[in-house]
Amino acid sequence: MKNLLIRNVKLRKWTIVIYAILLLISPLQLVIENNSIITKVMYSLVAMILLFVSVLDSGHTFRLNSKLGHAKAYDFFGSLPVSKKEMLNANYITLILFTLIGAGILSLFNVPNSNVAASDINIDITLPYSYIAINFFAIPIAFKKYSEQKSENISYLMYLLVMLLIIPIIAVLVTLAVLMLFNIKLTMLDYFEPVFNYGFLALSIIFLITNYIIQYKKVN
Repeated sequence: MKNLLIRNVKLRKWTIVIYAILLLISPLQLVIENNSIITKVMYSLVAMILLFVSVLDSGHTFRLNSKLGHAKAYDFFGSLPVSKKEMLNANYITLILFTLIGAGILSLFNVPNSNVAASDINIDITLPYSYIAINFFAIPIAFKKYSEQKSENISYLMYLLVMLLIIPIIAVLVTLAVLMLFNIKLTMLDYFEPVFNYGFLALSIIFLITNYIIQYKKVN
């Protein structure tokens, strides 16, 4: 499994470089005041990098699968003298490791959260939490058969659109419909903010663990 982990890390070398750069420059935001054109440009560049990382690295298992060789990856590596259990564990460790590191680095910066607002209602969907949840959902949804074999009918772009846009919008609309149906004040929507943040994250963890148990039983 050690060699599989090394393989996965090497395939993510550019991600590691970006993470390292962000980690090194994170203390600068505490000592540099954003009151000049140069610093504003610098902050804008960092914000663009953070946006790039948070979007492109959401569901980074798709990117790893692409570098491994897409659909044929599992057939190839499954033919090598490694056990399926080692492949499963290596991919789960890689997913969790890069996800937590990415979320940790994003949390070091003052990243604007996704915001849903209407009159007195204001809901912030915290980026690091949603980043972890979207990545944790990737394997149960798109790699539920084997952790290196992607479902052919699920594309990376479609996954991002559904997880980043469609599901949050639907969740808010359903919550609004329930409040209106039972004639509850819309300001009560503020109390659902922890549900959107922690509930989505908790659900992703449950799905990830459940899928691991199912896959482990299949390959063991």
